[in-house]
Amino acid sequence: MSAAVTWLWLVLLALQDTAPLRKSDLVRLISGPAMSPLELTQLVRRNCLTFQPTDRDRTDFERLGADRSLLAALDECARRPTTQRTPPPPVSRPVAPRPPSQPPPPPTPIASAQRSGFVSGGGQRGSAGAQLPRALVFEARDSAGRPLAGQTVTFTGINARTEPASAATDAAGQTRAGVTLGQRVGSASVIAAIGIVEKQVAFNVVAGSAEQLVVLCGEGAVASRFAIRPDSGVVLRVFAQDAFSNPTPLLGLRAAVADARIFRVLHVTQDSISGSVALKPDQPGTTSLAVIANGMRQYLTVTVPPRAAPGKVDCR
Repeated sequence: MSAAVTWLWLVLLALQDTAPLRKSDLVRLISGPAMSPLELTQLVRRNCLTFQPTDRDRTDFERLGADRSLLAALDECARRPTTQRTPPPPVSRPVAPRPPSQPPPPPTPIASAQRSGFVSGGGQRGSAGAQLPRALVFEARDSAGRPLAGQTVTFTGINARTEPASAATDAAGQTRAGVTLGQRVGSASVIAAIGIVEKQVAFNVVAGSAEQLVVLCGEGAVASRFAIRPDSGVVLRVFAQDAFSNPTPLLGLRAAVADARIFRVLHVTQDSISGSVALKPDQPGTTSLAVIANGMRQYLTVTVPPRAAPGKVDCR
């Protein structure tokens, strides 16, 4: 089933159904393009939720794009008694007569919220954008503790992606999903849904290895070339970032000038996250400056204009 058909099916189901929304339903609707913020707010006010939103849930919803009106609707639901989605009553259909010796069909198994949940893979720590080494294992059992085979479990990631997005349980009542962490440093989570049961597991996302140096000049402009007026100096700020622009530790900061007659490096300082390079002009001219850290080099073009030129440090 394509993503567009999946979204359309979810929206039509939500609009026709008056049952409360599960957390995984809400995550998909907020992050998907099929409903406007106003429509989603009206849906939440009409149907409400099967769960009580926590502060962490609110933060996750905001990061996914929830606006103030939707958050207010969630708060209204939180003040109501918590309801749970119940399956619709069975539709009465004529049943053909059975032979007296034929037993009735077994009841449809229902997952128990107390006995079902994640049994492995939670709490892992990994770099942004990386796949976690251990797969998630979800186990479905009924109220008597018996494993439920052939039951579909749907996984929804927040700052994470699962593969597959849904899978059926095996004979032991288990199903597995690999997890690839999102691009944002901090927390990530995966919600597993089976029937009315939802379980959530969390992960810790850290920055990856340094992939780029960022050099700031003046009041925050990213420097590629700039001028130092003869009667002034400049302090550059230096940061290291991973492939997703998350800050990483800055290591071994130093600076080298191609022509030291034009300007000098007065001093270089650094802490675990950032550093600074102070420059002082000596005579007019243009040369290059290499900022070096974490095994990388960032080259900048620096001009010292004639002494008569007015103005301040020019970063661009």
